[in-house]
Amino acid sequence: MFWPVAAIIPLLSFFLIHPAAVLSGIVVVPVLHAFIIQLLLRTKERHAPKTWKWSMRFPWLGYVPDSYIALAKACRLHLHTLWIVFIIIGCFYPWMSPMYLVYLLFIHIWLLLPRLLLLFLLRKHRSNGYLKLNDNDTSCYAQ
Repeated sequence: MFWPVAAIIPLLSFFLIHPAAVLSGIVVVPVLHAFIIQLLLRTKERHAPKTWKWSMRFPWLGYVPDSYIALAKACRLHLHTLWIVFIIIGCFYPWMSPMYLVYLLFIHIWLLLPRLLLLFLLRKHRSNGYLKLNDNDTSCYAQ
């Protein structure tokens, strides 16, 4: 269901919004996610993230950790990313068409919703769990 929605919404958006705006939304939102995550890691951890990479694996599309990460840290980063990008997109309300803003919000939620759902399902291990993203699965190791 996730991939058909990913194909249908941009195709419909080409007719409702300018095609360049649709393509920019597909590029801008993941780059904005990566920028926010890097910024949060640099301010909270005081060093640049070295073990993060770009991924095209479901549900971890975009900028993801390459090694183990504390589950609490992953939850915090993704919740902060969710709200900060909402606010940034909302700041452009006076200058952008409502359809384009809805499209950007859809892409934003579409990228983060599977991650947040998975983190929600692993919430009982939040205090002492570590998340590892593999090629075929997502593992949670509790101590």
